[in-house]
Amino acid sequence: MKRETIICVTPNAALDRTMVVPDFAIGHISRIDRAIAVPGGKGLNVARAVKILGGAPVAMGLLGGHTGRMIAAMWAEDGFEAEWTEFDGETRTCTIIANQEGVSTVINESGLIAPADWKALAADICRAAERDHVSAICLCGSIPLGAPTDAPSELIARLKGIGARVWVDSSKAALRNAIQAKPFAIKVNRDEIAAALGIEPRRIRDIISAAKNLVDAGTRVVVISLGAEGALLVTENRIVRGRPPAIQPVDPIASGDCLHAGIVTALAAGKDIAEALRCGVAAGTANALYAGGAQFPYNDYRGVLRQTRIEVEPL
Repeated sequence: MKRETIICVTPNAALDRTMVVPDFAIGHISRIDRAIAVPGGKGLNVARAVKILGGAPVAMGLLGGHTGRMIAAMWAEDGFEAEWTEFDGETRTCTIIANQEGVSTVINESGLIAPADWKALAADICRAAERDHVSAICLCGSIPLGAPTDAPSELIARLKGIGARVWVDSSKAALRNAIQAKPFAIKVNRDEIAAALGIEPRRIRDIISAAKNLVDAGTRVVVISLGAEGALLVTENRIVRGRPPAIQPVDPIASGDCLHAGIVTALAAGKDIAEALRCGVAAGTANALYAGGAQFPYNDYRGVLRQTRIEVEPL
């Protein structure tokens, strides 16, 4: 059976409320026509974008309380597949405010679980990863408070033992811990890799050098988002640079998640890794044209893809 299912894990899921407020300012009263409320968290954004791009995502993560039930219902109503792990607590809510220049302010609750909740989630993920048709496990976003400090590396080690390809998109302590387990791939932005490795990436060559060090240490693929400048992908023998067309962004939130989704969906479909980066950069760029996170139309993605360029050089 073809390995095509992409498992998108959101350990710290949320209900995301996005508001486009043209005159947003601290201490100022604003009125808006509507707010967009969607199941959120990086893994859910990845799953949503994977489906837009024609892939087969399965969402996994911890859900609890009234907000958790609401997220599960909304996700099912939108036609997405999921295998949730329930916990005895309340799923967090996050608020995103975007102004007319496409600059977003994000207010995230932290999330709180018990160690046993993480143990249950990890067991569920490992069981799902054993299925023959799984192409990738995308471990995305923050780890909720209360999880063991070595939660990411312990889970990655178990998944590697199963033979799963683990993609990590996280930051801070969770990313540093995940790196220790040498996952198949890491997808981060330049600030996240700088903080995780304790470097100052002043030039593109500095970022490439940092990525190459991770590859030399055992991670097979490192993808670094450069925002409006596109993205870099580094493997053992290639450096690939993806360059998007210039756009006027509406809401760039979740563009990194859509970059991630574009790459893993293209790889699951059998595309070369350089072409997969082009697909990812196009997806991230198309996402920035719309508010709400991973809400872009497929036809707009195709239009951006035609204008997205890649440059490949050997190492």
